[in-house]
Amino acid sequence: MKTLTVTTQAELDAVLTDPDVAYDNTEVFIDSPAGVTLAVSDRRGLNVSVFGSSTVTAYDSSTVNAFGSSEVWAYDSSTVTAHDSST
Repeated sequence: MKTLTVTTQAELDAVLTDPDVAYDNTEVFIDSPAGVTLAVSDRRGLNVSVFGSSTVTAYDSSTVNAFGSSEVWAYDSSTVTAHDSST
């Protein structure tokens, strides 16, 4: 499985819109600085994981795994699995 780590919204958007990034062999890791909120909007079923003190807002049918002390806000049909101290 290929792993892509992003820290900014621009990097995340580039990954989510890249047709060469396949849902069945790619996992996206979000490790943004504390205080920076990234928006995930994905309908292709990519594996997205959030680490550290990252804050993410998930839309559409996004699936997000949260680790560390990350915070995820889920809307629409998004799914979040929280681990550690994540909410």
